[in-house]
Parts: sequence; structure tokens; C-alpha cells
Amino acid sequence: MPIACYRTFAFFLFLAANVSVLAQADLPDRSPRASIARDIGYTAIGISYSSPSVGGREIWGSLVPYGKVWRAGANRATTLTLSTAALVNGEPIAAGAYALFLIPRSADSTWTLILNRDTSLWGAYGYDAGQDVLRTELEAKFARTSNEEHLKYDIVPQNIENGYLLLSWEKLRLYVPIKVETMERAVAEIQEAIAAAPTESEWEVYAQAAEFLLWAGTPGPALQYAKKVMQAKPSPKARWRLSRAYAAVGDFSQAIDAAQSLKKGEEGKAFYEAHKVEVDNALRNWQSK
Repeated sequence: MPIACYRTFAFFLFLAANVSVLAQADLPDRSPRASIARDIGYTAIGISYSSPSVGGREIWGSLVPYGKVWRAGANRATTLTLSTAALVNGEPIAAGAYALFLIPRSADSTWTLILNRDTSLWGAYGYDAGQDVLRTELEAKFARTSNEEHLKYDIVPQNIENGYLLLSWEKLRLYVPIKVETMERAVAEIQEAIAAAPTESEWEVYAQAAEFLLWAGTPGPALQYAKKVMQAKPSPKARWRLSRAYAAVGDFSQAIDAAQSLKKGEEGKAFYEAHKVEVDNALRNWQSK
């Protein structure tokens, strides 16, 4: 074949290859990308994944084999990020980004959760157990009736230091407990704010600290700060805070007296009328103790 013919043939091969590439349509992924981020205390927790659907397929033991490392999603490896150190199912994990894998087993067995340093993987291809930072066992729960068509993750805070990661797909519900350190830093922040505040403004930090500690379930210190507010800047709002703090430590007699006193005086009456439902409900509850 003449050289010119070879060149023509090569040109058409090149053209056909490029036309094939250019002709590929940009279509939505059948397992679309998804992510969720939530804070628990000071810790930002995020998870990025791709979400496959059931699509009438048999999932467990078939599409997702038992006993093999699974990407816990689709496409690229699922990634968990922690902005601070945390306990994952009771095991210490440093702040960072980790690939999350699972080893599924039959419905009546525990499943293995894996956190791995290599977040660059496509699925579990190239997975290296030597890069694991965590292997821990979890109880896989299966719903009797509800069915989650699309795989999804949720991050559920329970309080300022505890929450869980929830994986739902088909009938699977897999809970991963997460615990973070919050109170130690919060107490330090309160102490620093008090030290930095002008004397005439300290009561504002006391009030903020009392409200936070009541919400956080630490009533003893909350009561002490609530008392300091009443000493420095007495008001109906401060008295109502003190009342709630007494109730939180179980001193219902003092809580009732403080709340009842809101009905006295013009300023107190105005506060009481504005918060009547909340105050009366609390009084009924405390009086029943």
C-alpha cells in the first residue's frame, strides 16, 4: 500500500476515535454524588459519597457480597472528615479525612467498619489494609417494613458531645457512634471570657455561661453562674434563669419561690405576662415533684 494510503487510513482512524470521544453525552450519574455536614459541639463532621439505588436488585449477599471490602456507596470511596479528634465507636481517631469501608456479613452477624488513610481510591480497588487507622465491629440492623431506595448517610447529634453516623439503604440501618470533646474547651472559653470582660460587664458572661450550661446538662455550675448574675444585675429574666437552675439541680422549693416572685412588682409582672405559658407549665411540673 502506498505511503499516502497509510497516511489517509491513519487520519481516518484518528478522526473516528476523536468523534467517538466527542459524541459521548453528558448524562446524570445513576449513583449521584451526595454529602452532608453537621457540627457536634466544636467538631465539624462531614461525609461525601455516591448514592446508588436499589432498582429492584437483591443487595445484600448479591450486589454487595458478604465478606468483602465494600466502598459503602458507589463510584469513588466514601469519605469521612473530622475537624477534631473523636471517638468512633469508642476508638480514638485523629482529625482528618478518611476513606470509609465496610465488610458486610449475613444479617445476624456484626459488620466491620474500616477507616483508611487513602481517600483517592475508586471504590475499594487498590485498597491497602496497611493504611487502615480503624477496624471496629458494628451491629447491622434491618428494618422489617421501611425500605430506603437510595443509599444515604445522616449525621445525628444527640447532645453537645455525642451523636452518630447513620447509613440507610434498602432495609439496612447501620449506626456508628461518634463522641467528641466539647465541655473542656467550653469551660475554658467561659473562663477566658470572664477574665477578659470589664468588671461591669462580667454579668453578661455569667448569664451566657449559665444558659449554656443549663442547655448542656451541667446544672451545678449553671446555678453558680445564675446566682452571680442575680448578685451583679438582678432582673426578672435573671430570676427566671435562677429558678430554672434550681430546678435543674433538684431544688424545686427554691425554684418555685423564685418563679412565684416573678408575679410581684411591675417589671416582674410584665416579664411573667410575656412568658406566662412557659412559667406556669414549669411551676405545675415542679409542684408535682
